[in-house]
Amino acid sequence: MRNAIKIDDTTVVTIDNSGCIGEKELDFVHASNELTAYYTARVAILEQWCAGAVPTNIILSNLTGNQAWADYEKGIQIAFDEIDLAMPAINGSSESNFDSLQSGISLMIIGKLQFEMTKENLHWFVVGKPLVGQEVIHESQHIAKLGEINKLFRLKIANQIWPVGSKGILAELEGIFPGHKFECSLDLHKSSGPATSVIVGVQKENINEFKKQVTTCYEQIVIC
Repeated sequence: MRNAIKIDDTTVVTIDNSGCIGEKELDFVHASNELTAYYTARVAILEQWCAGAVPTNIILSNLTGNQAWADYEKGIQIAFDEIDLAMPAINGSSESNFDSLQSGISLMIIGKLQFEMTKENLHWFVVGKPLVGQEVIHESQHIAKLGEINKLFRLKIANQIWPVGSKGILAELEGIFPGHKFECSLDLHKSSGPATSVIVGVQKENINEFKKQVTTCYEQIVIC
């Protein structure tokens, strides 16, 4: 389990935030509110899968203003459409007392444990490239596809899924395999923003099927 919080034997909570990304003039990265919500949901969903859980509830904290709520909801819906899963009802609140100068969204997803992940006797790959900021918009063809990642573990092609965040691939690998060194053709230190790349563990007999299913770029990881 990565950054997920296990509340009891069956309940998992994951959270992701996006700040200063949106449609306001002073935002550092200019993107539609819909797209911002999509990528925020994407991270929280991937964190659920990493823990072996499936989303059941969504809580949205909207710091951008009342007018952004509908677009945020549309962006979250796109993420669930991509994985062919009914979107749970969204609850939460919007900041309506003050008009913020920059955009802000926080998304909490509650899920139920449904499957078990492992890291033993697997071959490891990074699907997608580490991208951050405007790269996420301009190089979207290099982003790991949520629907394909979902299919990998649903078909039991992947036995482990581990999203890569702002600290980069190396920091995630050190969390999975402390004390080891790693080789990969990708930049292991670069931020992967909203989990544009995902570490995937595959059994040897499933490697060919993995390569057939994944249409985004991928690179193998060598663990030393």
